Amino acid sequence: MKVLVTGGSGTIGNLVVRRLAAQNVLVRGVVRRQESAAALRGQGMPTVEVVVTDLADESAVSSLLEGIDAVFLATANVPDQLAQEQHVIRAAAAAEVQRLVKLSVGGASPDAPLALARVHYAAEQELAASGLAYTLLRPSFFMDNLLQYIPWIDASGRLPLPTGDGAMAMIHSQDIADVAAVELTSSSTDNRDLVLTGPEALTIGQALSRVGDIVGRPLSHIDATREDFVHRYVASGKTPEYAEDIATLYDGILRQGYGANVTDTVEKTTGSAPRTISDFARDHVADFAQAQAQAPGVSDS
Repeated sequence: MKVLVTGGSGTIGNLVVRRLAAQNVLVRGVVRRQESAAALRGQGMPTVEVVVTDLADESAVSSLLEGIDAVFLATANVPDQLAQEQHVIRAAAAAEVQRLVKLSVGGASPDAPLALARVHYAAEQELAASGLAYTLLRPSFFMDNLLQYIPWIDASGRLPLPTGDGAMAMIHSQDIADVAAVELTSSSTDNRDLVLTGPEALTIGQALSRVGDIVGRPLSHIDATREDFVHRYVASGKTPEYAEDIATLYDGILRQGYGANVTDTVEKTTGSAPRTISDFARDHVADFAQAQAQAPGVSDS
């Protein structure tokens, strides 16, 4: 079989490409930029064909589906995200692929408080009407999200985020990719809506404490205001609109404990228990060590 993977250089998309390549599945990995294509080709996976395409260009998307049996659909949170996903779904339906696996979010609805959840809902409606067999993946808070905030950790190991004591069933990106690979290679024609979580619900403070135990550095959480988060997030390069949306997720949803539900879907689907926050920390010791060396007030002498 041959699988189309959009977002082939992204956090989840690249892992999906790697999972499938390890199984000797033919993959067409789609990226948006030439530098991403070069990086993907440089990973040395002989069963992977890399294509540079802007999914917002509907006329260019159809050719991506030639000879494709299944599609993994993951797009960045950009202004034309919905159009990109609609183009892929429509092309996949026209090509009569066997299954489309879409990376989505929890709480997708037309009146969701998050703009990104409303976008995913609209794409899901397109998918439901397409006639395709599909799987929706709804992962909880990514453990990997912590990596983008490493530069915010101060010399005392404190990370400010506006999540309070809200617990969340954090999931490792590797587990999302494992489930996606199973679904993409499945012969089932059933539609599936899967809520994916890690093995336990943790507050940001609890998660950081465990990461600190592994990396050998005390790490803790400071509750931040929504305004402080938005200011920092925009300064890091995010748009004000996206920063406000994520602030709503953290301060208005995760703070209230709405991300704490734990499911057994990962283990049921893959046959393996989901990875723990300690597993995640072991995967990223070097990242946290580098951040410690660069923290204000910390000398590397």
